Amino acid sequence: QLYSKGVFILDKCKDLVPEYYRFVRGLVDSDDLNLNISREMLQQDRQVKAIAKSIETKVHNALEDMLKNDRAGYEKFFDNFGLNLKYGVYRDYGVNKEKLQDLILFKSSKEDKYVTLKEYEDRMPADQKNIYYVCGSSIEDIKKLPVMAAVQDKGYEVLSFTDTIDEFVTKMMQNYDGRDLKSITDANAD
Repeated sequence: QLYSKGVFILDKCKDLVPEYYRFVRGLVDSDDLNLNISREMLQQDRQVKAIAKSIETKVHNALEDMLKNDRAGYEKFFDNFGLNLKYGVYRDYGVNKEKLQDLILFKSSKEDKYVTLKEYEDRMPADQKNIYYVCGSSIEDIKKLPVMAAVQDKGYEVLSFTDTIDEFVTKMMQNYDGRDLKSITDANAD
């Protein structure tokens, strides 16, 4: 909700929060907004854009902090709202991929729990060049794939993609920190 000097202006001001943070609910009360502002003018108002940028930064920093300091809480949050973050990477042709890629979690073949791309990269063997993933309908189905055994025998960790948007996200990202994201079922994978 948007207020100016305690006066209600708009119930659902979508311009204040980007689509990929649409799980955020709150109230903004600003002394800087004109009370006679129309909804059309609101979309182009500099103050609203500044407020939106501030809110986006605060939400992003809060999520990074939660990931770092409350991993169990973040994983619970990600189970509920992770699709929004993945959607944010894919949306607008990957404009926000750099901002959101470190907030996304994937299930790992090594520990059968969530990992970030950074954690995956930190554990990679020295001879591994790419980040490997595999798509499937469930973790159990992915574990049964014959190619999984061959990749794990090499000591490589594989990220499990079970959401339909995961593959689109990787196509949009293409790489992480200079390492290509490759499907283990791809003929061109190492």
